[in-house]
Amino acid sequence: MVDLPPLTRADLVELGRRIRIPQPIEAVAPDSGQVWRALWDETAALVVILEVNEILIRVAPFFFDFDDLVFEDEDHVALAGRPAVVLWRHARKIAPLTLDVMLGSVPLAGRQTMGPIIDQVLESQMTEPVDSLAAWTRKGEGDGTLSKRLLELRVSSRQIADALGTPLAVGANILRNVRPVTSEEAEALASTVPLTANEILSANPILPQQWQEELQSAAYRSPLRDLARKRHRSDSETWRSVAYGAYALAARQGNNRETASVRARILSYLQSELERDA
Repeated sequence: MVDLPPLTRADLVELGRRIRIPQPIEAVAPDSGQVWRALWDETAALVVILEVNEILIRVAPFFFDFDDLVFEDEDHVALAGRPAVVLWRHARKIAPLTLDVMLGSVPLAGRQTMGPIIDQVLESQMTEPVDSLAAWTRKGEGDGTLSKRLLELRVSSRQIADALGTPLAVGANILRNVRPVTSEEAEALASTVPLTANEILSANPILPQQWQEELQSAAYRSPLRDLARKRHRSDSETWRSVAYGAYALAARQGNNRETASVRARILSYLQSELERDA
């Protein structure tokens, strides 16, 4: 490998502006060897899928038209006849929900999973988007601190119930972290307590593992993005709103934990929110 000075972040941004990527392919199920654009909030990255399961997918950062002098020939792959580089050793697990469009496939058989070793600063810049996607995957739900924050502010169950226009029992359950706050309730509560609606949703009770896993499915990618655009909100804010709105709905309707029931509750809630915002 030739010893070259590392590229700056500005160099990488300019390189990205000049690169044209292949046309996206019609919606397909994620599979090993596929190259996708992953997109969540303001973070975007090209990735190649290394391993797929129903909950998470393992991907590696993927780059088009990188400097041939930086990487050896065996580090290259080709997509639609165009050279590319995969940073195999920087594989991360991300949610299928973050996959946006598929661009094609590359062969994985016989590839060196350790990948190229380049300048550490440059590698950090190249892998930062995928690291951000992986970090969101691990902490997408609320952090469970809502009860503590409300008690520290000396907010009572009665104040919560009055702000939401609900029975006292609802306020008590929210204060005990038994019941989550929906996006509409967070807006109402934020007008009463010194917390923003997003801070309230971010502090909601931690979702059960079953709901966390289900809500990261690629099945919700399209309706959730549609809802985010309609509301002019970020992917994360919309995801959190849908997660706790559907979970609260399930709690009111008996909280059936069968997978089909959880999925039906989420899809029903998404559909009703899209129709309401139409």
